[in-house]
Amino acid sequence: MKVLAVTLGSIGDLMPFMAVAETLRRRRHDVVFASNAGYAQLIQGAGFEFTPVWARTGQALDNVLAEDPEEAWRRVHAQMFVPAAQPTFDFIAHHVRKGPCVVLASWSALGARWAHEKLGVPLCKAYLSPGAIIRDTAPVSKPGPHRAIGFFPDWFAAPEPGWPGGIHPTGFPMFEDGLVPALPPALENFLRQGPAPVIFTPGSFMRDAGAFFRTSLAACAQLGLRAVLLTPYRDAVPPLPATAVHFPYVSLQRLAPRAAALVCHGGIGTVAQGMVAGIPQLLTPVFFDQHDNATRLTALGLGDIVMPCTVETLTGKLGAILASWDIARACKEIRAKITDPRPQICTFVEEMGRAV
Repeated sequence: MKVLAVTLGSIGDLMPFMAVAETLRRRRHDVVFASNAGYAQLIQGAGFEFTPVWARTGQALDNVLAEDPEEAWRRVHAQMFVPAAQPTFDFIAHHVRKGPCVVLASWSALGARWAHEKLGVPLCKAYLSPGAIIRDTAPVSKPGPHRAIGFFPDWFAAPEPGWPGGIHPTGFPMFEDGLVPALPPALENFLRQGPAPVIFTPGSFMRDAGAFFRTSLAACAQLGLRAVLLTPYRDAVPPLPATAVHFPYVSLQRLAPRAAALVCHGGIGTVAQGMVAGIPQLLTPVFFDQHDNATRLTALGLGDIVMPCTVETLTGKLGAILASWDIARACKEIRAKITDPRPQICTFVEEMGRAV
């Protein structure tokens, strides 16, 4: 069976689809990806055929994120989701002409819904977070083989009033351990030289993260903590003390279990990695689903929200979550609940394939 995997957004949006694609490939299915042009090397390096359906356009969002998060969301929709719709439809139509296909697509891939409604292609529509369900204003409107899948577990968010019918929460798709890239030698060396560090990452949408990192380093200095800073934007990283290191990107699936805590923006992919690792989290939510994820995380007793993120507030709350036995116990209990959803997700996709 050929599966067309379509996802748009950050690398945190891509990784769950790649984890599912690896399992589909192991189950002898052919998976072809369509996504952001910048992910070509990553996807092709994993051995998947790739078609770009969106290249970065429009204005940077840093100032808008800080001043008007809703406007930032509207720009993401207008500058990413809408321009990618027609190329996504064309990508699907091209493969459908060659033979039967099933589409596994993020809810934000508008062209996948068009292809389902106009061409009758079976569709598995994936929501990476419950907040995405709230944002989806274009549910499937015509009959045909389709299924809605939550890439999160029901203990994180059970179906709620107002959700479209038939959404199946599954879990957080992660790579098998053998497929997770090793940490860079320099980071391994840093980890061996002292106590477990705190991870600080503002997310790949946040280019202007200088203030966040300066605040983070100041809080670590007051608390006597070591730090790992993650951002692809090197110019956002201030001068580092010997107790801190920076990397553009590393696998959180490798790093988080060896960290003391995670301080992040609240994107679902990053939050999920913290839960799988069983470490406390501090969230600095800005837009889209981040506030909803933060509310759910704190309701589970796994950490706290820090707003505004000043040296004083970050120092106080970071010290508190690291000292809390209740949070440590909750993190351990949640970690024990984590199950692998990939077999269930693949079964859903295969059921759509049998409907072709």
